[in-house]
Amino acid sequence: MDDEKVAEARTHFPTLADWTYLNTAFAAPPPIEVIEADHAFLEQRVQAPDALGSWMSVVDETRASIAHLIGARPSEIGFTTAAAEGENIVANGLDWSAGDNVVLDDLAYPTAPILWQQKQQTHGIEVCLVANVDGRVDFNEIARAVDGRTRLISISHISYLNGFRHDLRALADLAHAHGAILYVDATQSVGALHLNVRDDDVDFLTCGVYKWLLGPVGLAFFYIKQEWQDQIPPSEFGWWQFRSYAFSEDETRRVDAAHSPLWQTARRYEPGSLNFQAIFGLRPALQLIKDLDPAWIEERVLSLNVHLREQLEALGLTLFTPAGNRSGISTFFTDDETNLTEYLRKQRIAVTGRAGSRQIRVSPHFYNTTEEIDLLCDAIAGWRSKRRR
Repeated sequence: MDDEKVAEARTHFPTLADWTYLNTAFAAPPPIEVIEADHAFLEQRVQAPDALGSWMSVVDETRASIAHLIGARPSEIGFTTAAAEGENIVANGLDWSAGDNVVLDDLAYPTAPILWQQKQQTHGIEVCLVANVDGRVDFNEIARAVDGRTRLISISHISYLNGFRHDLRALADLAHAHGAILYVDATQSVGALHLNVRDDDVDFLTCGVYKWLLGPVGLAFFYIKQEWQDQIPPSEFGWWQFRSYAFSEDETRRVDAAHSPLWQTARRYEPGSLNFQAIFGLRPALQLIKDLDPAWIEERVLSLNVHLREQLEALGLTLFTPAGNRSGISTFFTDDETNLTEYLRKQRIAVTGRAGSRQIRVSPHFYNTTEEIDLLCDAIAGWRSKRRR
């Protein structure tokens, strides 16, 4: 039955006819429904280019679907163009004092250290960077870095580097015990793994939608717990984030903000028109995930990675991903990542090789098969054999 479900799921992805695609952590191949929604939106713009009302109904529906998937309220979901925008909303909205500190780890996405080091320069905060050991970030080391001056813990739920998975509830409890807050980049987890912001008591979360959520590029969502919305002011302003707007009578026709209060929802962080075309594409992607069942997807992703690890270890490869890790990403070391990645690409096998890092990342989603993983490992073995000749 599982094989039949996978076979049916694969029919939604035209890319899989030509590629052994094991690179979802970079970007998912678009399902047919997303492609069709993109075309439908453009066709609607041809036929009815002023159909803002119908666009907004799709926005509302998609916002609600995201909320349902992560255990939030629709009023707690805002749209951005990238996950980085969400973390910037938090960073720019908090009232910083010199000596405050932010705790993060060295497996986080590069936005985090770049952003918080910038705040260190402009606001005099301290950045506490917890180092991984053998691909794992020890919770106790994070706990030792947190103190009475900690304002925020910033983590990637799943590391883009090696798939290391944090315990969100434990981190939330740690942060809240010290009067701090928890920010989560969930770009490498939502769509593949179960995540409930209410159960995990997450304060802020962002997620790009073009990876495990199967959506278009150029769109992300931002979750902000309801209790924080009056405490985090928008850092950008535009007409879209006001419930209504009235123009003044002078020639500048400026919006009268005093009589047009901000939305009392996460829409207050959306200053201008949204990427409607991408939202049109995300809606059927979310429906596909719902139809397949997120619990089944998670089980499938985790089982594929167990098989992947077993096969990589059978080749004698050393993994950067710690043993027992539960995510959709496995990263191994090689002495020539660039040439191996190119060799695999010529075999129509897609993975991510990081030049200069000696690492190759493999990230199968539910649409992949154990046979594809075996094909990857056979190709790696063949490449190594040729090099020894």
